[in-house]
Amino acid sequence: MSSPSLLLPVETLNREFDGKLLLALHAAERGWRPTIGKRSTLHDNLQRFPISIYFSKDFRAGNEAVFRILAGLGHTIVGLDEEGLVNTSDEMLLLKMEPVVLDHLRAAFTWGENDARVFRLADGLAQKPVVVTGNPRGDLLRPDLAPYFSSEIASIREKYGQFALLNTNFALVNHFIANLTRFKLADWVAEDKVEEMRSGLRGHKAKLLAAFLELIPGLARQLHPCTLIIRPHPSENWQTWVDAASGLDNVHMVHEGNIVSWLAAADVLIHNGCTSAVEASILGTPALSYRPVKQPGFDNDLPNELGIEFETAEGLIAKAVEITRQRRDGPHRLDPRRRALLDRHIAALDGPLACERLMDELEKCVEPPLPPADPARRLTARIRLALRRNYRRIRKRSVKAKGNPVYLRHKFPRLGLDEVNERIGRLGAALGRFDDLAAEEIMPDLFRIVGRPSDLPADRQHPGGAAKAPAFHSTMWTGRNE
Repeated sequence: MSSPSLLLPVETLNREFDGKLLLALHAAERGWRPTIGKRSTLHDNLQRFPISIYFSKDFRAGNEAVFRILAGLGHTIVGLDEEGLVNTSDEMLLLKMEPVVLDHLRAAFTWGENDARVFRLADGLAQKPVVVTGNPRGDLLRPDLAPYFSSEIASIREKYGQFALLNTNFALVNHFIANLTRFKLADWVAEDKVEEMRSGLRGHKAKLLAAFLELIPGLARQLHPCTLIIRPHPSENWQTWVDAASGLDNVHMVHEGNIVSWLAAADVLIHNGCTSAVEASILGTPALSYRPVKQPGFDNDLPNELGIEFETAEGLIAKAVEITRQRRDGPHRLDPRRRALLDRHIAALDGPLACERLMDELEKCVEPPLPPADPARRLTARIRLALRRNYRRIRKRSVKAKGNPVYLRHKFPRLGLDEVNERIGRLGAALGRFDDLAAEEIMPDLFRIVGRPSDLPADRQHPGGAAKAPAFHSTMWTGRNE
């Protein structure tokens, strides 16, 4: 039997890539053929892959077109909702579930027991496996993986010294694409309900954004000579924050590297409803939640409750200054109540890694081996894929389209082969494994994990030792098994 193939699309480089690379390495170690890289590039070339397990970043409304093409090509679809950890309410999460999308799903994996509980209520998932595995992003927060970030943390601290990190999540009202409101509920939801939810959430986020913009000058001045780092959400318009910090010489706008490095290097995190506060609580970095306005049903309760909450700017600033100016003697520990809350939401913080648990489940999805795709269905899917690519080519010419190249490159900056292999080396060094694995670039921003170059045939090695991508017509790439 040929090795099973795994497709790992990545939408946002700094958020998803490291965790999915770790999963890809675990898959390759078990004899799988994983491919990882930029989601839009992978989607445009779906017909070139062998029949695979496709690991979706979510399974919400909006995936119908891609899932239908994937299913037609014979791929098996599984998913782990990257944003399932933090939500405004159970109701809002369920309103984003589309039964026709869930019909294509073989299995759903979850961050923890809480999102599993909600997903099991969704029409279309009641008869399918909803398995608590944890997320590979959670693996990166464990002490096992701490060495992976050590050099980056040291570099950040050397450059910025003691600093407060302010994370934002206001893309709904401050999107990278001007005047774009990205808010998608399932087609079955009544339009008046959609408008109620959209307008309510927009209004709440707009008030919070205004409060955070007003907070920055006073916070920066009080923190001085310590630094304030602002890290906007990857989908936001950064210029909004640049303008807010104009003339403040101790404020820096940064969006590079994995958030884990920045959270570990920071003295304190300031946020409202950000997933980064959950990550900070695991790492032991104090999190301060600024909540000048509250609105049940539109607030992200989990990250707010894991930290210290403030309704006034004065109180938050005073606490941020106090923490930032004192040197921490070790990680901040959660009290028993907050630790119990965290444990309900995130699995695999100890014991087997989430990657190991996921691979155990994925191996169940290829037993028996994946069947060949029906030729007629495959032809229909290829036609749909070609039509979708052409439509996207036309749409991306518009600066307002979410698929325009500038926005996509903003979320997934160019990634080179040497950098991917450097990350593999650091992951391997942290865990004491993966010595015989490396990446090869099959096209820009798309990589397959294979045996190290010394184990590859000579015609697939570059003179410098890095793996060389197979020709685009290679059967390894096209996987003609229909």
